[in-house]
Amino acid sequence: MKKIFVIASLVSFMLLSTQCKKTAIEKPVYAAQSSKNFYRTDADISSALTGTYLELRQTWNEFSLEHYLIEDVSTDDALKGGGSDDDRGDFQSLSNFIVYPTNSEVNNTWSILYNLINRTNEVIVYAPAAEGDKALIDRYINEAKLLRAFGYYNLVTLYGGVPLVLKPLISAEAVSTPRATVEEVYAQIVSDLTAATALPKKSEYGAADQYRVSQGLAYTLLGKTYMFRGDFAKAITAFQTVVTSGVYSLLTNYGDNWKINNSSESVFEISDQMGSDKNIALGSNVPHFFTSRGTSENYQGYGFHIPTTDLFNEFSPDDPRITYTFTMTGDRYLQDIQDQDNSSSATGFGDRKIEVPYYKRIGLDPWMISYNIRFIRYSDVLLLYSEALNETGNPGLALTYLNQVRSRARRSDPKDSDKEKQVYIPNTNPNTSLPDVTTTDLTALRLAIWHERRCELGMEGWRRDDLSRQKRFGQAMKAYATKYKTTKGANFNDSRDYLLPIPQNEIDYSNKVISQNPGY
Repeated sequence: MKKIFVIASLVSFMLLSTQCKKTAIEKPVYAAQSSKNFYRTDADISSALTGTYLELRQTWNEFSLEHYLIEDVSTDDALKGGGSDDDRGDFQSLSNFIVYPTNSEVNNTWSILYNLINRTNEVIVYAPAAEGDKALIDRYINEAKLLRAFGYYNLVTLYGGVPLVLKPLISAEAVSTPRATVEEVYAQIVSDLTAATALPKKSEYGAADQYRVSQGLAYTLLGKTYMFRGDFAKAITAFQTVVTSGVYSLLTNYGDNWKINNSSESVFEISDQMGSDKNIALGSNVPHFFTSRGTSENYQGYGFHIPTTDLFNEFSPDDPRITYTFTMTGDRYLQDIQDQDNSSSATGFGDRKIEVPYYKRIGLDPWMISYNIRFIRYSDVLLLYSEALNETGNPGLALTYLNQVRSRARRSDPKDSDKEKQVYIPNTNPNTSLPDVTTTDLTALRLAIWHERRCELGMEGWRRDDLSRQKRFGQAMKAYATKYKTTKGANFNDSRDYLLPIPQNEIDYSNKVISQNPGY
């Protein structure tokens, strides 16, 4: 995939310069003549697909920033953080469930995802007529379908039924496309992902294409889709394909997931494309947003995405994953001259998973930090597989995959190799810490799996997804508000807050052809 990003800036300019600044569903809308002229060869399709991948990693508009904050800050796992409640205040509104259709973060997430979808539609529609290597063109089409399914999965789980756009639209069509039903959106996701299972396995790509979406991701998203729909039998079939593929395995040390790029545990990862040359884009600004806001010289971030005390208390005190999920005042990374200062954090914690130590950022612009975005890891697949097996009456096999994750966790190094000083080092015993779960009771095992998901995937942007599909989002947030005597979660309305509002500007542009979600 290296070649994808070599021409990224040029392609982005070519494609973005033709857009109109209107409703997100309308972007990018190209004149018919320019589209026909552009999509002539397999090289043209490759360039267009480059622009599609880039929609998830625009320097000033990264999807991962919205993903982490919306999916975690609206739950019991994270606080917004930042300089004050008004600093990116629309995330605070999401945290407090006082959300209006004019919320800028709600609108921005919608826009990013529809920009992604519109780019994929260009590839899917125009690629079949292009000249060149037809097998390669077919692969590009399936990559685009997988990325389109990823976009629609996020849209439907956050907003419910949304306009189902499957082709490049002219302006009149873009502003008159009504919302599809939830069932129709999921059916399209399944159709796209089924086609994308024809993609190569991750291990079958060459070095230049190692970050392209793969067959394993297609089956993983199929499994996630079926889990959200409560179709555990189909989820099992999808996840089993991933688990038995021989492509993925858990890393020996949990913390290496954020130190080794595109590891055996990575199912969907977006490359920073910087490597050893720190002058080459893309890089990421998300670590700058999430690094401690304290006064220490080496930790001048914005301090967003703060782990809650409730998340910390979910862990057993001897769980090594604490080391790689939380930072604490007094920690010190290698080569630093000052301790970490989390005094501005309401909980005293910072987000370790996305914080890049200063010695790894030397010479980098804070808006272009070398950091890969890890969207989906193999442990996520194992735990979902375990959950689906338990729900379909196979607790014995469910325990096998649950305990694989726990076994790796207890054997992980409790000391962060990036730190010369660590305030809290879990007192871990690889033989007795985090013992295997043995219960085969449906309810008890379900709770054990849910607990494991929270500890294993904490601060990775999947908490809201889990609580929503498990139909306990409101219960969890009201319990949080009561326990901590806070407004966070107290306003949760079960008839409203499982979904975000449809952005008001989309409704207005459509002359109300697009309808609003209940309660907004």
